[in-house]
Amino acid sequence: MAAPADSDLDGGTQRRTAWRELVFEQARTAGEVRLRVSGGSMLPALWPGDVVSVRPCSIAELRPGQILLFGQHQKLTVHRVVQVAGDYLIARGDSLPCADPPVTESELVGQVVSIERRGRRIDPEPSLSRRVIAAILQHSSPLRRITLILSDAKPMSRLWDLGKIYLPWAS
Repeated sequence: MAAPADSDLDGGTQRRTAWRELVFEQARTAGEVRLRVSGGSMLPALWPGDVVSVRPCSIAELRPGQILLFGQHQKLTVHRVVQVAGDYLIARGDSLPCADPPVTESELVGQVVSIERRGRRIDPEPSLSRRVIAAILQHSSPLRRITLILSDAKPMSRLWDLGKIYLPWAS
């Protein structure tokens, strides 16, 4: 199946395609690209709002456990390598139960080499506690949703601010 011509794509799809190509080009020419993460598929290793630095690499340079950035279907995705199989690899979000479609060399932007969260550098290698939490989140959709709700809370507490919730018995 041939790729659709630009005139066949809606405005949003054209913008996503242009953004994806810009990220690929920036990584190739500058040797690194920095992006802000959205979504919760990589909880607890990556939280919405984290900034990742990505350096170009080939599939042959990656090994299971490393985090990568790739683009498929006008979308950029940051997930962890599960398996390297010759000319493609399999990746999956830490908190997702299913793997992504195979990632080819042409879809690979590069490896996440650093994570910045609220001004602090976070190690991209998975710790034991992050692996345990990720395994729990993989098997519980409600817990994933709750974790995402909490990720939107103020950084100081990650708990709901009861002062902003209307409690009829407290007024």
